[in-house]
Amino acid sequence: MRIGIDARMMFMSGIGTYLRNLIGGLARLDTSHEFTVFIQKADRDRFAVPGENFSVVEVEAPPYTLAEQVRLMRAVGRENLDLVHHPHYAAPLVGRTPMVATVHDLIHQLFPELCPSRLAWRVSWFLARRTARRARLVLTVSEHSRRDIVAHLGVAPGKVRLTYNALPPGWGEGILSGPPPGLGAAGGAPYFLYVGNHKSHKNIPLLLEAFTMVRERSAVVRLVLTGTRNGLEGELARLRLGDEVVFLGDVSHEALQGVYASACALVFPSRYEGFGYPPLEAMGCGTPAIVSDAASLPEVVGKAGVIVPEGEAGPLRDGMLRMLDDAPHRKRLAEKSLERAKKFSWRRLAEGTLQAYEDAVAGTHGRKNP
Repeated sequence: MRIGIDARMMFMSGIGTYLRNLIGGLARLDTSHEFTVFIQKADRDRFAVPGENFSVVEVEAPPYTLAEQVRLMRAVGRENLDLVHHPHYAAPLVGRTPMVATVHDLIHQLFPELCPSRLAWRVSWFLARRTARRARLVLTVSEHSRRDIVAHLGVAPGKVRLTYNALPPGWGEGILSGPPPGLGAAGGAPYFLYVGNHKSHKNIPLLLEAFTMVRERSAVVRLVLTGTRNGLEGELARLRLGDEVVFLGDVSHEALQGVYASACALVFPSRYEGFGYPPLEAMGCGTPAIVSDAASLPEVVGKAGVIVPEGEAGPLRDGMLRMLDDAPHRKRLAEKSLERAKKFSWRRLAEGTLQAYEDAVAGTHGRKNP
């Protein structure tokens, strides 16, 4: 079987992490199928072909552009594939090659404010529905997203397969890098960690408010966030927060593991996540996560973390204070976190996706999710 994978987002966050784990997992798991990986021309030097049964096609077609509707469709058509896998909802509108698609979430559709315009929001709905109709199977990364897809895109439940996101091999093992300078438990203040972008649904102002309340009890604790303070200056000034909030900018995955491992806890109060990679990454480093009870987050964290009501600063503060003050509690959750993270393996992701490919080609795509 000849399978194409649209990997033009491979070096982005989110979908890029999914693609890297999936392609690496398929290469380790399968040698019987031929895989053609479509990547952006600018990324060719960054992509190492993972196996002898993999080939590369360069495409000048950035994601979410008109070019992908024309150039990507033509590139796929030229390869004489049995199946193509598009890892996002904006697949080409037409094409003769049978396809599966991964719809990670409906965040652009359910949160119009995250789209650049009202027109872009309407286009996102059109593309998501069209992709779901065209695909022989729709893959998604959480049970919550599966329910959203069925409810909002009108997809039959049996057509949607659940393939959980995964950690890459070796994640959290043999961590060499340390925590941010001066913030490690051995040489500085304890800290809570937030990893992710600062979009409105992430609830960063709520996190800052809860942290301010924690500081009333413990003046030495710090809050560390990836990214920059751009856009948060007003909130930081209102809450009179200064050097006790540290922004790391961009952090490599290698360095990030040390930052996770040295934190008291990851704090992730998002209003909506199709999956939520940072809690899983934290758990894989033995760091418990404090998350909101929104969307897929309780599904990912399970009983290995602390789940608080979304949008409420008081319970978030209480969860942080207990993690700070109760070392046995934190240790128990750290042990549970490591066990929980093992359930989200690259092998399960690759095996489930490969089974979906085979079923889609064989015409058994209406079968219920295993």
